Amino acid sequence: MRAYTPAQVKANAPVDNKYYPQTTAQYNARLDLTPADNTKVRYNSAAHVMNNFNTINGGDDAAITLNSNRGSEENYSFIGTILAPHTNIIIQGGSQYSFAGNVITNRSIYLDGNVAVDKAFGANFNADGKFPGTSDLESTTKVPRILSVTLPNGVNFSPENVTTNYVFQFSLNNNVEIDPESETMHRLDGRAFKNTFLIDQPAGTSNVLWSRMNDGKWKKYEPDGKNPLQPNKTSEAQTVELSIADVTEDLKTKDNVDNYDDQTIYNAGKIDGNYVVNGVEKAFIGWHLLHKNKFSFIVASEIKAKYDNTITNYTLNVHGDLLVNYPKVFDFGTYTLGTSEQEPVSIAKGQINVENPFYMDWKLVVKNSTSGADLVDNPLLQEDATDFNVQLYSLKTGTDDDWEAGQILNLGGLLKGPETPLLTLDTQKQLSGDEQLDAIQPAKSMPFYKSDVNLKFHNGKVDQCAKRPGKYKLEATWELSTADKVVDNTD
Repeated sequence: MRAYTPAQVKANAPVDNKYYPQTTAQYNARLDLTPADNTKVRYNSAAHVMNNFNTINGGDDAAITLNSNRGSEENYSFIGTILAPHTNIIIQGGSQYSFAGNVITNRSIYLDGNVAVDKAFGANFNADGKFPGTSDLESTTKVPRILSVTLPNGVNFSPENVTTNYVFQFSLNNNVEIDPESETMHRLDGRAFKNTFLIDQPAGTSNVLWSRMNDGKWKKYEPDGKNPLQPNKTSEAQTVELSIADVTEDLKTKDNVDNYDDQTIYNAGKIDGNYVVNGVEKAFIGWHLLHKNKFSFIVASEIKAKYDNTITNYTLNVHGDLLVNYPKVFDFGTYTLGTSEQEPVSIAKGQINVENPFYMDWKLVVKNSTSGADLVDNPLLQEDATDFNVQLYSLKTGTDDDWEAGQILNLGGLLKGPETPLLTLDTQKQLSGDEQLDAIQPAKSMPFYKSDVNLKFHNGKVDQCAKRPGKYKLEATWELSTADKVVDNTD
């Protein structure tokens, strides 16, 4: 087919309907390229027919319009490759049939039609010329599909097509003051990540749920060597439900190839700040950390290209911040000089909480950073004035919030310079021989660490050394580090 300019058409007008069937017999005898059972003929024709409009030069408002099933006739679709490098193209069509082929232009392409949802999701744009949903041009009328997927915390989605990759954010941290839930950040209660699939199985088909991790190798989901998806032996399509209790574990195979990656830890940046809980001001330091894994699922007897449009993809980002919460202020209250016999000690209490959901090695160092005028005649920094006591708690179950208190350990006084830490907590710390110090050390296997810090000040020291009434304070720095390898998160 060749296009003509308006002047050429006026000079030599074509005969009306010259190339259109003139009789009912001719109409019925034309090549029927529309029905789904003629997919092979249809796509072969679409790949080889070239409609050349390279002589048309249209402005912004000029366009070639391709009509597909827009007239009164039935069973008609526009088929073929369109070459129109210098003008816009409008493709019109009804909901029953479609345009099949390629459109090549340097201008704009407009799609104008009542296209069914499944056809729209199966369309390819800027593609390499392959036709969607075909393998050796097979019919795809009996292709099973995943209709929806339900994830933890009430998250549910309906897959669209292979090019749609959903991204979901779930957090293992339990401090909602720092990591609040939102429409995009969901709480993962425990570590199991359950998936429930709603599957459409065509009549007379037997299928398997296949999965792959991070675009790796496809694997059948057959726990204990058995297929949990029963065949549909009826004459009608069936909708069935299939659940996997924990896709992060239950899809792993013994060869450890293309399994869930819980070793690569991505670092999304340092975090620090202050917040108030029950009127108590606290501070936190740490890192935003996460695991990233892409899941792909498909229901099929065997993996073939014709199933491409039924693949379900989503990326799961599991956030597990390494987080230290500590007291912003230790408040001893007010002491009146000369009353130490009635009030021998003043105690300031606080608590250290560490969340370590990825079981990393970590080290926390607390140092006295008091300087300037606060160093002069400060009762808190006198010899034997203030005891630094720590009480470690242990989780009874390892996962819940049922803690068991340990003994209170005296780590000495606060009279230490910045070069000597007041406190060091280290999962890699070698045993020092100091039973008290060794007893409060954390282990990387602890998802949570909790200890009370009690600063006990002996008020009699104030009576001996206080030069003035007023406020005395001690400044401290809290430093967190990890020896584990983390990868910068570039997303």
